[in-house]
Amino acid sequence: MDLEKVRYFIRVVEEGSVSRAAASLNMTQPPLSIAIRKLEEELGTPLFTRQGNRLFLNETGQYFYKRSKELLFSADSLRTEMRERGLGIRGEVTVGCSTIANLTIIPEVVKRLQEQDYQITVRVMEGNTAYILDQLRQHRMDIGLIGNTFDKADLNLTALLTGPVYAALPPGHPLSDRDKVTLDDLRHDDFLMPYTSIGLGIADYILEECNEQGFEPSILYWGAETLPMLEMVKKGLGVAFVPALLLHIHGLDLPPLARIDSLTVSSKLNLVTLKNGAKQEAGKRFLEVTEEVIAELKESTPPVIYR
Repeated sequence: MDLEKVRYFIRVVEEGSVSRAAASLNMTQPPLSIAIRKLEEELGTPLFTRQGNRLFLNETGQYFYKRSKELLFSADSLRTEMRERGLGIRGEVTVGCSTIANLTIIPEVVKRLQEQDYQITVRVMEGNTAYILDQLRQHRMDIGLIGNTFDKADLNLTALLTGPVYAALPPGHPLSDRDKVTLDDLRHDDFLMPYTSIGLGIADYILEECNEQGFEPSILYWGAETLPMLEMVKKGLGVAFVPALLLHIHGLDLPPLARIDSLTVSSKLNLVTLKNGAKQEAGKRFLEVTEEVIAELKESTPPVIYR
């Protein structure tokens, strides 16, 4: 259906005559009359009752007038929405990340998008690195925020944040009053380790340093999520290792934390996207705001120190 003819029809109805409508449209009367007639032919039904040179809306015309107003409003809204999507003001972004990133980075990003009047829906899918990479490759996800480091030909990996790792100590641990500990200090403890599905993660750095210090740790548990391991720590089952981002979760009941004193053991937050993937403007806006939030985290005062 030609929306221009629909606009002409509405103008004729609201002006009360073809002549007045033509004048308001800066056109002559004959082409306007032809446009109205062609609209009726397209619809297969008359919209007016004609008495001489005068037109009166019939019952069908009254119904079509109401629906055509709704149609034009929807068309104008759609045009505005598509323009805003093109500018990155409106849209949807699907992000894959860990629970910790979802509790720390994402809420602040969503808050700032809302404050800046971006009508961007953020869809978060929590999971490990293997899951996130699979979803990216299947084009079911736009952006990944992960803690692992790797080199894959079809993916872009950008370092956003590097910070310390903390040892979560069980109740009554002899080192629970220390701000810093070494892995050698913990050689007699059971370790609760974060599982690395792809690439290098915290566990890999810990195992490498333990090897350099001449011992093989006793690993009681491997897990993909940090929060369940913290509950195990509180039950006295062992020592867990957590990224610095954890300290930015407000209201979390944490066991005693001591920073791992090491130059090689670190926690990371990396951005991963699919190479040659479609770059939507909404995604670009999301990344811009995310980078702002990360930049402020880098300025955090001790004990959380980022590079």
